[in-house]
Amino acid sequence: MRTVFLSNGSLAALYDENYYIRDLYYPLLGQHHHHSFGGKFKVGIWHDGKFTWIENIENKEISLEASLARFHAQWDNLDITMEDTILIPQPVLVRRVLIKGPGFVRVIFYHDFRLNGYEVGDTAFYDPSLDAVFHYKGTTWFGIASTNPIYEYTTGRRDLNVVLPDCEDGILSKNPIAQGSVASAISIASPNFYYFIVAGDSYERVMRLIIELREKKNLETYFVRSTNYWSNIASEYSDDQLAAQSIVILLGHIGINGSIPASLDTSIIKFNLDTYGYLWPRDAAFAAMALDMAGYYTFTKKFYSLVFKLFGSEGFLFQKYNPSGTWGSTWHPWTIRSRKSLNIQEDETATVIYAFWHYFQRTRDYDLLRESYDVITRAANFMVNFRDEKLKLPLESFDLWEERLGVHTYTVASVYAGLLAASNLAKVLGEYENANKWEGAAMEVREAIRNYLFDKDRGIFYRSVRIDDGKITSVDRTVDASIMGIFLFNVFDVWEPMLESSVKVIMDKLWVKTIGGIARYENDYYQRVQGDYSGIPGNPWIITTLWVAQYYAAKGDYAKAKELMAWVNKIKTPTNLLPEQVDPFRGLPTSVTPLLWSHAEYLRTYIMMKKQSIYTPQ
Repeated sequence: MRTVFLSNGSLAALYDENYYIRDLYYPLLGQHHHHSFGGKFKVGIWHDGKFTWIENIENKEISLEASLARFHAQWDNLDITMEDTILIPQPVLVRRVLIKGPGFVRVIFYHDFRLNGYEVGDTAFYDPSLDAVFHYKGTTWFGIASTNPIYEYTTGRRDLNVVLPDCEDGILSKNPIAQGSVASAISIASPNFYYFIVAGDSYERVMRLIIELREKKNLETYFVRSTNYWSNIASEYSDDQLAAQSIVILLGHIGINGSIPASLDTSIIKFNLDTYGYLWPRDAAFAAMALDMAGYYTFTKKFYSLVFKLFGSEGFLFQKYNPSGTWGSTWHPWTIRSRKSLNIQEDETATVIYAFWHYFQRTRDYDLLRESYDVITRAANFMVNFRDEKLKLPLESFDLWEERLGVHTYTVASVYAGLLAASNLAKVLGEYENANKWEGAAMEVREAIRNYLFDKDRGIFYRSVRIDDGKITSVDRTVDASIMGIFLFNVFDVWEPMLESSVKVIMDKLWVKTIGGIARYENDYYQRVQGDYSGIPGNPWIITTLWVAQYYAAKGDYAKAKELMAWVNKIKTPTNLLPEQVDPFRGLPTSVTPLLWSHAEYLRTYIMMKKQSIYTPQ
């Protein structure tokens, strides 16, 4: 489980429950990872001849406040504190170490780099002129140094496991260089010092930063400035710890080029040899909408500037992208491409247009609208044309859960919102012919939702339907929380009887009675843990639970909304991180932590409640 997330947009690090760095990115978050999957940047303490890795110390305390992580533990009559942050202007991770107690102390840092995502051709060496250890491959460089002299160092082959055992007697062998698959370690013989890791694209850049930061006054100034920056940036939300932390998490995921990856936690790689470190336009758009609601427009503009460059000539977005903007991996087969289906998730295209309209309403950013309007035109025309001529419903694409091909209620709702948003943007520019065409199509889609997607017998919208040349050939009656898209995209008023009855069915069928929260859908098998799932629809998800909370807030049922927000606060990690989902027995995170979309929905819910001036923080 990840307990710490630190980032300045170009350098990011995630820590585990032992305060070990497990994920390290630079300069594109999600794409350029430099850690060994399953490996750990470990920390050891040597005290008067005794040695321990901090993983073996019991009763560790780890906290995260804004972008300041703190570790505290006691061992062998020592009081050990470490505080970490990533500097705001420079790609530098800084750790302040303070150890109190009698005797001689050495702190050993083990580095498990795998540069550029593969463990071939790395070099690690000790540079005596700088008193620093470097790891490099091509244009990727990391330098490790301290405000105190390095007491001992070593480098060696990770694949031969020579460095870790060398640490455990507290004496490092001073092997000056190693190449191939390599690790390194340094020790600092002091109870009070700063340790730091500098990233850069050349030896010269890293060297200059090390020289500047080795001056303790400089480093202390940058350290305090950086922690103050993140504390102040979220201070408006300080009445709710999770909302404030969500601001920092969301902003920290916005990359230097505007990319917003879904999650940087690579522990998911054990399931399918892939990660969540991609730009999903949908997830990123919801994150941007949450930040726009909170007023952070200058950050989200970078995302909108990037995402409009990703649209293809046909007017739609691919499933997901690498942070650089190239296509990400996919499992949507090209064999299903036909005149009535595409291997995309159409809601991603629609949601980006919808999100941009909300951004424009708040910013009046005519400059970006001018640059992106041709793309918006292509996207809107695609959504108009990619419909069944008779039913007026969108044609088949994959659902937001990325599992099924069909005409999904959630997707259809997003297309309605995307077309209406495009129409509003066209009106801003006086493009009334386009505006009328897109608004008319949106109204047709909404009427088709009313006519074809509601199951009157059960009082709930279908999850999806299959269509063929003006006929519905089959319906999927699975109760699915994604039906809340009808509310999220403002298709109908919250008092619409079809929506009211749908929410009642969702609460009845998808509420997880063991620990609370709302599952994605009936018989959801994704990320199940060992245990008896009889009567349990699936793992509870944060975003689905918060969708319903937002619905109740919109209706004025603030007590119910607070109750669902309280559940989220109950299952958050002790460091205020939100996972994708939790198991239904102990409420522990499964899948990735943090998931950006979870934090976005919490922030959106909090702001909705705060506007009513009735929200009492947990």
